[in-house]
Amino acid sequence: MKNHLLAIPLCLAAPFALAGADCPKYPESEWMSVFDLQKKIVNEYGFAIKTFKVDDECYEIYGWELDKSGVQHKVEVYFDAKTGSIVKKELD
Repeated sequence: MKNHLLAIPLCLAAPFALAGADCPKYPESEWMSVFDLQKKIVNEYGFAIKTFKVDDECYEIYGWELDKSGVQHKVEVYFDAKTGSIVKKELD
């Protein structure tokens, strides 16, 4: 019974941990530069970046976005490594 009780808080503590995205595969030489994508994420998509990383064939961020009423939401977003387009977005 103890093992089951320990597993529940771990699942609740990391709601995004099981998420993933299927991004197209490109040679790394064709990937958008990290700097250019970070500019696009902030300036075009309007996300604030907390963590930026590579997840398999995707770029991924954990961060925040404001909704139309000005409320801030945590997000996890996966981006196509070549085009910078959003492949998957999850709100907390």
